Amino acid sequence: MTRNIRKARRAKLTTLLIVGEGADDQAFIKHMNRQFRDDAMGMAADIKKESGGSAGNIITNATRKYRSKAYDRRIFVLDSDLPPDQGSRNKAQENGYEIILWSPLCLEGALLDVLGEQVKLYETSQDLKSRLHPRLAGHHTDVTAYSVLFPKVVLEGAINDSIVEVRDKLKGERSKSS
Repeated sequence: MTRNIRKARRAKLTTLLIVGEGADDQAFIKHMNRQFRDDAMGMAADIKKESGGSAGNIITNATRKYRSKAYDRRIFVLDSDLPPDQGSRNKAQENGYEIILWSPLCLEGALLDVLGEQVKLYETSQDLKSRLHPRLAGHHTDVTAYSVLFPKVVLEGAINDSIVEVRDKLKGERSKSS
């Protein structure tokens, strides 16, 4: 009987695929997922990374790679400094993906914003990485590196639109833009 209960629970899980640009996106989103796992009962998130490159390449490679996998929801989380062109957006949509753009500029810009630090117009993504990475509790591709600066209470109180949108997806909530 226990086996049947487990099967029924598994059958009710909503599966979510989140594809980030690189290992740092994957690490942070996994950290975030760990913070909200209990809140997301019934949600199983599979968090993957691509190896950077243009948004178009990431979309093309990931849609091909995960085409045969069964997911209820699919999301790309990409930098906004070089967003996908309309053709890439169309390809993502045709393959059932939503797109979330880190803002301002990139993951590090969004995280600095969560910490209440202004991102200046002249700063590049590399500048933002240089500001944030030394403050992390480990290498930026390590899931645990984000735990000190971004515990659950900080992430719950975040008002950065891109962080809120990823958080809501991990919790199984539909955002306003869905």
